[in-house]
Amino acid sequence: MIITLTLNPAVDETVWVDRLHPGEVHRVYETHLDPAGKGINASRMVARLGCATIAFGLVAGDAGDMVEKALRAERVQHHFVRIPGETRINFTVVEKESGRASSFYAPGPDIPPDALATLEQMLGFWMRAGRVLVLAGSSPPSVSTGTYAKYVRAGREAGIQVFLDTSGDALREGLDARPHLIKPNVAEAEELLGRRLEGEAEVIEAARELSRRADRAVGDFGFKKGAFAAAPVLSRDGFPRPREGSRPKQRKISVGGGTGRTSGAGSRRGSDRFGRGVDPSLWHRCSDHRTQPCRTFGRIFK
Repeated sequence: MIITLTLNPAVDETVWVDRLHPGEVHRVYETHLDPAGKGINASRMVARLGCATIAFGLVAGDAGDMVEKALRAERVQHHFVRIPGETRINFTVVEKESGRASSFYAPGPDIPPDALATLEQMLGFWMRAGRVLVLAGSSPPSVSTGTYAKYVRAGREAGIQVFLDTSGDALREGLDARPHLIKPNVAEAEELLGRRLEGEAEVIEAARELSRRADRAVGDFGFKKGAFAAAPVLSRDGFPRPREGSRPKQRKISVGGGTGRTSGAGSRRGSDRFGRGVDPSLWHRCSDHRTQPCRTFGRIFK
């Protein structure tokens, strides 16, 4: 079973306009709401692919009710701790003409210490039944940046594999606990290493360097277990650049693309099918909506 933790869930609202003009009134011709947070999205994908998963997290207010209602509708098992305040709402505007997306991310509510303690107890109980623990997404401002590191250590002590998908200080401190997998894109890797990465050789060397700081790190460099020298190069937004002569693929919006790769790796390692992972033919189940991260899952098997 794959257990996911989202400390800072959200409701993502994506709207489409012809073109964004700051300071002007716009007519929206399409809108879409999704439960969000990287861990939640990972569980949604894993559930669609027929693997066992439980999503854990903290939710608040009416927006939190929306997250839980959406997960119930998708039959995603979840255990959330209710907290005061309101789960954050993120907003993305997509321009029809250019495909350019402008995103606005809220910080999230304050987390009471007793709620965090309750969540930790729930995780400790369920980790005994898990094979993979996915720690994903940003931390609310009131939560220590070392919280993910604590969960990494707890997962390792429980004997399960821990995937860490976050950024900034939370990722830096989490690396000290040696997760089994990390998924930085180029920009996040630059922040971790404190230098610019220009060209394939520098990206590959950065991947090797990061792999030495995690147990069996696989960054967002192509899912080659420790073999970063053979991994494709990333574009600035974390998507692999297409190989020469490869068939171009339509890309409508990048929301959740990296999460697709995280849960794909988790499904392959956390499957109850004797470790064989998910049947690649099932990935089409994850392509229902433009803003859902499941669209990129198929890349893992190619």
